[in-house]
Amino acid sequence: MKPNSRISVSRTSVSRTSLSRTSWIGIAVLLLALPIPALAALGGDVASVHEDQAQMKGSLKTTEAVVFTLHEIKAPAGMVVREYVSPAGQVFGVSWHGSGMPNLQRLLGSYFQTFSDAVKAQKAAHPGHGPLYIQEPGLVVESTGHMRSFSGRAYDPGKLPQGVSANDIR
Repeated sequence: MKPNSRISVSRTSVSRTSLSRTSWIGIAVLLLALPIPALAALGGDVASVHEDQAQMKGSLKTTEAVVFTLHEIKAPAGMVVREYVSPAGQVFGVSWHGSGMPNLQRLLGSYFQTFSDAVKAQKAAHPGHGPLYIQEPGLVVESTGHMRSFSGRAYDPGKLPQGVSANDIR
């Protein structure tokens, strides 16, 4: 082979690699910019509980209590997510248990960034594995588990309806 043709092939490979990386970055930015469907995430509206049910491909059971409504979604794989809704129609707490972790970005909604930042800080201070306990102004998250058995809960203490305690979210 001629020396010039090697250089030409090398340049072509580099430009394809650069184009590929640029394309992936562009796609990632586009996906982040697209609106994510509203779900009954913490702090969200109750109207989308059925969207959560469809997303999880699960069955929905609704239980009315005096001071809140509980929407329990059971997925075929065994994941159970409970969404606690105030009389005003706002999700003030969520809990989960099952063989895997649910999509916490969906469950925590607008609280996810606070959660993510707190997890990074906790992991930096206490490296390793173990239960997760986050207590920030306006957000409490507890999560624990091991392979095939995970559970947790998250709530906004300031949004708990009168007569409801954190112990009611389980």
